[in-house]
Formats: sequence, C-alpha cells, structure tokens
Amino acid sequence: MTNFTVSKAAIGLCLLCLASTSFAQEDEAGPEGTPKKPYKVNYWISGGITLTGVTTNTFSHNRLRNKPGITEEQVNQITAKGVNRFDRWGLRQDPSKKDAAHEISDRILYSSVIIPFFLFLDRDIRESWLDITLMYAEAQAINSNLYGWSPIGPAFVERYRPAVYYPELPMEERNFGNLRNSFYSGHVSSTATATFFAAKVYADYHPGPGNKKYLAYGLACLPPAVAGYYRVKALKHFPSDVIVGGIIGASVGILIPELHRLARNKASFSAIYTQEVKGLGMIYRF
Repeated sequence: MTNFTVSKAAIGLCLLCLASTSFAQEDEAGPEGTPKKPYKVNYWISGGITLTGVTTNTFSHNRLRNKPGITEEQVNQITAKGVNRFDRWGLRQDPSKKDAAHEISDRILYSSVIIPFFLFLDRDIRESWLDITLMYAEAQAINSNLYGWSPIGPAFVERYRPAVYYPELPMEERNFGNLRNSFYSGHVSSTATATFFAAKVYADYHPGPGNKKYLAYGLACLPPAVAGYYRVKALKHFPSDVIVGGIIGASVGILIPELHRLARNKASFSAIYTQEVKGLGMIYRF
C-alpha cells in the first residue's frame, strides 16, 4: 500500500483530479459482513460518459442508416456462395414471417432494457439506486458506441443482411443502405448488456457460495438468445452476427460494474490538515 500527501499549493490541481476520480465511500456492513456498496461511482465521470455517449451514438446511428443504397445490379449478383456454412441457416428462413419476427425481437429488446431496474426490489441494492442507474446508463452508452464506432462494428465491417439474399422479396426491401449493417447485432448486444449487467450487480451484492448468482447468469443468457433467434428469423442477421453481439453486450454488462468495484477497492482520497501539511491524501492499494 502506497501513501503520499499533497501540499497546500497543489490543492487546486488535486480538486481537478477528483473530478475525474471516484470519491471514496464508507464501508457499510451488509449481510454476513459484506459491504452494502461494492461500487464507487463518480457522478461527473459516469454522467459525462453517458451524456457524451448519447450524443455520439445519435451521430453514429444516423450515419449507419444513411449508408449508400445497394444497386439493383449488386443485388442481382449476390449469391449464397459467399456465405459460410455456419451462417447459411440465415438463408433458410420464411420471408413471409420476417415482419412478425422483427416485432418480437423489438419487444424483447424494449422489455430487456428495464430488467436492471428490478434489482431495486432488493433493499440493499435499492439504497444505491442512483449509483446503479448511472452505471447502467454508462454501460448502455458504451455498448451503443462500440456498435456505432468500433472497428468490429458496422461502421467499418460491411456485411449485407440476409434479406438481400432473398429473391422472393421486392427490390425495395433488398437495396436500401441499412442492409449493409448485418455485422454485428445491436439488438442482441443491447439486450445482453442489460441482462448481464443485472446479473453482475446481483452477484456483487450477494457474494460468496450459493447457486443464486449462477442462476442469475443463466437467466441472463435467455433474452439475448431469444432475441438473436428472432433477429435471424426476421432476416436481419446471420447466426454469427447475433453470437458476436451477445458476447460484446455481455462483456460490457459485466465489465462496467467490475471496473467500478475495482475502483472502490483500490483508491481512496481524504483531506489532510496538520500544522506542517495542508492538502489532500490518496491511498492506493495494490
């Protein structure tokens, strides 16, 4: 453990640093001596990430939706030969059922995003409702921007959606720009972020042995899996698209709470006031 102090002349600089560092929280004994608040959340940092993420996400979605259309010649040249064997299941669907499947996948997405708020039925978690809500908003903002801006998302990876491959569909349903955004599934990614975030927070508030947290993670897999199934049925994505979306979303949903948990355990700040030294102190645990 390393410990150092800051002189009075540097107080202003330290206060600026505190705007980018989470304030230490008091340990509150929970059940079996576990802390009630396992996370450290800086409202300036997390709030800034969320607000910035919402803004940049709006730009990215507009850019993705306004990609150049696919010419009729390009559509007519597309064949299943360019699709790997694993993904060809996406080309064996019933086009007449795509709209119904699309609606179901939307409902699953919209329902899943509210799942983390059911955590507040737990009294210990409810006491930290603002921290949890802000962390969740931060996680969804990061997830959305990974989809819109990362090199593994549709901003850089252009892949035609399965609908382009179906000659039974009218040309106007096979040639617009958004059909270039098959990889990866944003619906599944957002759904997985929500469900795995909820499972991670529940597990952190209820550590120790027991099957409940494993059940929570098991249940977290279901909504993304069902959403992915219907995204394929809706001719929006290939199987690999939904798998990658699920992995990315689950990773974000788990990683954001974990980073806040690690931040709480490793660093704390406190005021130091003596005749010799006036300033701020930081303790960092390795």
